Amino acid sequence: MKKLSKLLLLLLIGTTPFLFSGCNQPTDDEILAMLVDGSWDGKMDISYKLENGMTYNSTGSHVQFWNDLNSTTSGHGKWCNTFPETAPYTSLSYEFTWEAKDKVIYIHFKTDTDEYSEKANVKIGTYYINAGKFTGKISTMDDTKSTDFKFIHTSSPWEWDYYVIYPWDVYPFYPWYDPWYDPFYW
Repeated sequence: MKKLSKLLLLLLIGTTPFLFSGCNQPTDDEILAMLVDGSWDGKMDISYKLENGMTYNSTGSHVQFWNDLNSTTSGHGKWCNTFPETAPYTSLSYEFTWEAKDKVIYIHFKTDTDEYSEKANVKIGTYYINAGKFTGKISTMDDTKSTDFKFIHTSSPWEWDYYVIYPWDVYPFYPWYDPWYDPFYW
């Protein structure tokens, strides 16, 4: 009986580390969703054309990604593009849902009618992202149209409040410095 108790005790001690090692490593999509979560400011090559032929190029963009509750790879957000003061609309905002899947961010913009719902699907498949910057291409689902973007992370629900950013290797990060207002930044 004493041998059996000793054997069970050794077996219990030997298996204890395995009982507490149930933590899974996050997937690539979970890491991507965590990195994209938050607010981003920057520039996107986009324009809108009026019926009279006038075209207005975007002067900046602000994007917010929020993870949905109980989800590690999807959420909702808001995208705002700003335009010059001479344009009829100085800003255009869009709400969207997003999902990180197979290392691609799929975005579906909400529309009022079904007429535009297919055009409202885009993806970000070519990108570079870290805790401080997000650059790449946003394209239609069939890759027929795309545009470039460059964003800097301005806020996050995670704990990296003070970014150590060297945006495009030009400016060091200082708490009082905001590259958005620097004419030499772009």
